[in-house]
Amino acid sequence: MSKLNFQLSFAAIHELAEGIRTREISPVEITEHALHRIERLNPKLNVFVTQTSELAIEQAKQSERDIMHGRYKGPLHGIPIVHKDLYYTKGIRTTAGSKILNSFVPDYDSTVAAKLHEAGTVLLGKVQTHEFAAGLTTTSPHFGPCLNPWNTELVTGGSSGGSASALAAGLTYLGTGSDTGGSIRIPAALCGVVGMKPTYGRVSRYGIIPMAWSLDHSGPLTRCVMDASLCLDVMSGFDPKDESTVNLPAPGIKMYPNGLRGVRIGLPTSYYYEDLMPEVEAAMKAAINKFRELGAEIIEVSLPLIKHVRSATMAIMMTEMYSYHEKWLETELEQYGPDVRMFLESSRDIPASIYLQSQRARQLIVNDFLNALSGIDILLTPATPITAPRADDDASVFRLNSFTVPTNLTGLPSLSMPCGFSPSGLPINMQLIGRPFEEATVLGIGNTYEMNTDWHKRHPDL
Repeated sequence: MSKLNFQLSFAAIHELAEGIRTREISPVEITEHALHRIERLNPKLNVFVTQTSELAIEQAKQSERDIMHGRYKGPLHGIPIVHKDLYYTKGIRTTAGSKILNSFVPDYDSTVAAKLHEAGTVLLGKVQTHEFAAGLTTTSPHFGPCLNPWNTELVTGGSSGGSASALAAGLTYLGTGSDTGGSIRIPAALCGVVGMKPTYGRVSRYGIIPMAWSLDHSGPLTRCVMDASLCLDVMSGFDPKDESTVNLPAPGIKMYPNGLRGVRIGLPTSYYYEDLMPEVEAAMKAAINKFRELGAEIIEVSLPLIKHVRSATMAIMMTEMYSYHEKWLETELEQYGPDVRMFLESSRDIPASIYLQSQRARQLIVNDFLNALSGIDILLTPATPITAPRADDDASVFRLNSFTVPTNLTGLPSLSMPCGFSPSGLPINMQLIGRPFEEATVLGIGNTYEMNTDWHKRHPDL
């Protein structure tokens, strides 16, 4: 261990992978370290719904045997991970953060869970999600609040708050997430980690409890951009069990060895830079200047239809979610938490005409974004307009998904990554948005920025 130049609790996957591959550190040692840290810190943060400690040790030992016998599977082999508790895991309960599914144990894995298992990952357990992914706080009436390691009086964001909190606290090295209105990117922002929402169709959603079928995305939360790329490559690919998936090779990452000269970055002239918390505005100005220093050209772009995004997204989300829950609303209404029950009941009476009009508007908005992206490499925006709020600050919580819902509606790849901190020490993330299936460009530009800053290397004092 003395030869390895990193702090084990906050090591990046690519750092661990090199140590595992060269046998300088074993998967068992890494897993035991993670489990000891979970034992100490999970009571403070309430991240886990179901811990799988014995399974993790068994899998770590199997990884060690495989590697010793020359069966190294790649950079995720022997890496401890957690799954958002929407992901089906064979023989391990999957609650969706709900009372209704409190005792549900799937008899098969979701496609993503199966792929990550095949890649040799070690499962530490299932972590908190806002009930049925229908919220922005990961504050559960059934399992208690999942707390933000930067300030435990504030929310982690939702609905993948468990994965984000676990990463920020050094309890895991990868967390899976799902994103319907920002549920990967918002927790990443509030907890100061990296969250990648891929293009719609890049990653299978089979075996992941849905929120809204035409808006749902599956993706990774990690500690750095390079790790997000490694994980997305494993998660990606066509799946006959999910008709939305496309048959494309894994995206990889585009490298920019000479800085970002020739890269064109678009700044929307409206919506994304309005009514920002001052510290978020300051962090974004500094990030834009850093991109200029790295050689990128900054160009203003227009998104004339952006003002219609939120209403169209909410109509689609509420209608599709209601259709999934309709059977339980007839028989299990009192089992829902108050916020989710109110959300579902308010979805009951949305007319079909509103849903159809929203889907028509959706295509116009997609075209709007594609036009804006036609002459540039990425759009650059804040990930959230504010830093982490308190759970009872309803007005602030409502604002958290303002900048993330547009790319659920359009299906465009979007990366949330650290770009600063507030004076009170809370993380701030920016969002990089790319053209369809050009995750390699989004990740590559993000990685270049990250290599020239140190925001991602800061960790909460626990």
